[in-house]
Formats: sequence, C-alpha cells, structure tokens
Amino acid sequence: MDTNNKTVGGYGIGLIVIFILFLTIILSASFMGVFKGFELCQQLIAAMLSVAATGVITALLLIFQRKQQEELDEKQRKFEKERLQETKIFEERLRIYQEFLRKLCDVVKDQKITPEEEIELQFQVSYIAMHTNSKTISSISEQVSDIVVNLKQGNPDANNMLMQLFSIADSFYEELYKEKNEFDSTDRENTIENFKSILVPLKLIDDYEKEQKNKVIQSYKEEGKSEKLGLKERTKLLKAMISKNDAIQRIWRGTVLFHEYFTTVVDGKYVDSKDKIAIDLQPDEDNNQYLILVFTRQNDEAKTKDLIKGIWPNEEFRPWSKDRSRHVHEEISFKVSNEEIKNKMENVLREVGGYRNKKYSLGE
Repeated sequence: MDTNNKTVGGYGIGLIVIFILFLTIILSASFMGVFKGFELCQQLIAAMLSVAATGVITALLLIFQRKQQEELDEKQRKFEKERLQETKIFEERLRIYQEFLRKLCDVVKDQKITPEEEIELQFQVSYIAMHTNSKTISSISEQVSDIVVNLKQGNPDANNMLMQLFSIADSFYEELYKEKNEFDSTDRENTIENFKSILVPLKLIDDYEKEQKNKVIQSYKEEGKSEKLGLKERTKLLKAMISKNDAIQRIWRGTVLFHEYFTTVVDGKYVDSKDKIAIDLQPDEDNNQYLILVFTRQNDEAKTKDLIKGIWPNEEFRPWSKDRSRHVHEEISFKVSNEEIKNKMENVLREVGGYRNKKYSLGE
C-alpha cells in the first residue's frame, strides 16, 4: 500500500471516529440531562462544539501517528539500503582477498616468479587497497616480501610460509569483521609446527617425528603438569611417550590413542587391509579409567576371540560393553602415572607385534 492510500484510509477512519463520538456525546448528554432546559438548537450547537473539539484532537493524533509511521518506514528503507550496501561491500572484499591469495599461490607454487607475475601481484594489491587501510596494506606487503625474497634467494626454508599467510589472513579478518582474530597463539604455533611435517624430506621424517615427540614431552615436564592433564592433552603426551614398535600410530577422535599392525603381505611388504590388528587406549570416563582394547579391524567377534587366544592363550575373552568385537585386555585407573601407562602399552605392543610377526611372516 502506497502513502496516498494510507492517507485516504486514515481520513476515512477519522470521519468514522468523529461520527461515533458525535452520537455518543448526544446520547450520553441526553441520558444525564445535560441539555435539560436548553432549546433544541442550543443542544445541537453544544453537541457539535464537543464533537468538533474531539474531532480536532482525533485528527491531530491521526496526523501525528501517520507522520511517525512515515518516519519509521523511511528509517527502515535507509537501514535496508545500508545493510544491502554493506553486504555488497563485504562480498566484494571477500572476493578480492580470496583472489589475492589464489594469485599469490599461483605465483609461488612453481618456485619462481616471472616479470608478468610480479606485475599481476602488484595490481592485486591495488585492488585490495580500494577496500582497506594503509596499515593493512603495509602489513600484507611485508609478509609478501618475506615470502618472495625467500623464494628468490633459494632459501631452503622458503616453502615454510604459513606464519606469513596467517598474518595476511589476520589482516583480512580484521578488515572483514572489524575485530581482531582471536586465534589462540598456542594453537597457532602448534598448527605452524605441525605443518612443518609437509616440508620434511621423506628420508628425514623419522628424525623429525622423534624431535617433535621430545618437544611435547619436554614442554609438559617443564610446566610440571604432566600428571594433571585433561584427556586430550594427556593422550597427546602419551602418544609422544609410547614407542610405535613398528605399528602405525594415530590419535582417533582427539582422545583415543591407537596402534595398528598390518597383517597382509604383498610383494614382501606388510600393506593396509581390513584384517589389521588394532590396539586402542580408550578413556572410560564413567569409571575414571583407561581401557586397553585389542581387536581386528574387521570388527568380527569370532576373529577377535581367535586373535586373543593366539596372543594370550590363558586369557579369557572379555568383550567391551560398547562393542563385543573388541577385547578388554586391561583396565587402568586415571590415577596411574603416565610412565606406568606407557610401560603397559609398550608391553602389549611388543606381545601383539611378536604374534603378528610370527603368524604373518614376510615369508608367507
């Protein structure tokens, strides 16, 4: 409905209200004897004056109400227009920032920068400058400079650019959301450190893994809190402490540490398959304890029973309450020290590994 229709509707309502008031005043005054002793024309004049006064007040109220509504409508239109404009600006900024990062990736991924790419990158920065402030541009250019200089100089650590990329992302985040990126500094350092594994040559990966484990163990020792950790932190520490014994070691769902032994032999090598043997260190929070679970990844109760009988002939099969295909080899209280848990797990790994090597020898 447009403004003219609203105005006509307002006047119509006003007339109806005035007419009703007129009748009400006449009837009420007559009932109460207000006009008693007056001539008929005097009665009508008095009633009309009352109605007129009431009508003026009503008309003023309606005009005021209409004006308020028009102001509210105008404010709403301005708000929606501004919001639409802000959304368009946000989307444009996001597009330009993403395009810049894609272009930067294209420039550096082939380990060399051509004159054409140098020009393109400068134009990308100019696009960013249209939607950001000088401080952000200065910060971004500094990070890009570090990346490019390392590449041009052939720095052996040139591919390790996540720190600079995080700084660029922080600048973009602040421009987009008008607030600082609350990325925890410890989480950021851990992420950067974890991604270094991508850059480690295959022949050095074992040394790198040992170095990382030692860092984790040392950090908890220095803080003196190795025995007072949450489940996730303690699992991370135990992963660093427990040696693999040739098994594949992983963390599952953040708080479950498990090892796997491949049992299928192809061309003289153990390869991944569904029949691998698994050893899990599973927290049982309801009973404040860890469970050492042993089973096959085929999740077959009968096969797990055969497995347990082969490894520990005198051990009774105890199915886990949540999955009968898994055998509860041992229950360990949360109060047990990390060192003792480490020794228990390593002992199980040696026994399972010995069984695997004997039953599934590479000669088969």
